[in-house]
Amino acid sequence: MWRLQTSLFGILFVIILMEATVIPSIWAPLRVDFFIGMIIAQIIYIPFSQGLPFVVLATLILQAFSGARLGLIPLLYIAAFLAMDVIKNLVYLENSYSQMVLGACFALALSLIAAFLTDIAALEGTVFPMIVGAVFSGLVSPAMVYIVCRLQIAYEQ
Repeated sequence: MWRLQTSLFGILFVIILMEATVIPSIWAPLRVDFFIGMIIAQIIYIPFSQGLPFVVLATLILQAFSGARLGLIPLLYIAAFLAMDVIKNLVYLENSYSQMVLGACFALALSLIAAFLTDIAALEGTVFPMIVGAVFSGLVSPAMVYIVCRLQIAYEQ
């Protein structure tokens, strides 16, 4: 269990590096959310008792790099985790297409909720990059699920 959690935190730091440096250097307003894919993978492959503490600790780390209001990022991602935990009983999440749709929808929803809670005027001129970021987040979600699945298989043996 500890090796898996340590590897997941290692992936989290790579994600933070990608989101903070690589993607903004390509297109500054673009925000691709890799963490949504990790949350989907947590829901599918890792028990709730291990997934929720990981999401709580990971969002506290993400909060430090986001610059958002204190507690906003953990609130949004924990709510997304709990919502996906409810959705997993209704939707077959091991399908790549459902992962893409769910990742894009949650990325867009989290962006809109964050903009609404902070300042709705922040949406002016950023709607197109927000939609493109949600689409890319949906496209990245199956890859993140695959990585977590491979880690789960490797450390389970």
